[in-house]
Amino acid sequence: CLADDTSANLTIRISGLLNDRGQVVAYLFREGDDVMKIQNSYLHTQVKINDKKAQLFFQNIKYGKYAVTAFHDENGNGKLDHNFLHMPAEPLGFSNNFKLGIFSGLPNFEKLQFVFGPGTDVIDITVY
Repeated sequence: CLADDTSANLTIRISGLLNDRGQVVAYLFREGDDVMKIQNSYLHTQVKINDKKAQLFFQNIKYGKYAVTAFHDENGNGKLDHNFLHMPAEPLGFSNNFKLGIFSGLPNFEKLQFVFGPGTDVIDITVY
């Protein structure tokens, strides 16, 4: 049986973790998805942290443009907690090396997008 060469497994490598508590949760978005609405993500997965590192996998993903948001769910409640200013209270990271900041604006698909295909099947994300 021939492998389908238009899809493969996407690996997300997470760095910047300060401890092994809780888990890392990652959300995968397709072109046109609103990356600010994680409940509308195409897929999501979570994994335990080992030695302040985590690696997540999205299996059998079609090649194309995607965006990823990942966060360190330190208390293990499965959701990104926010402080009283509605800012993320848990370490957060994005594909395409996007960083939240005064000048970067809010994340959107265009800012986070990357092309997934042969040779670009591993994405590195640092959480802050």
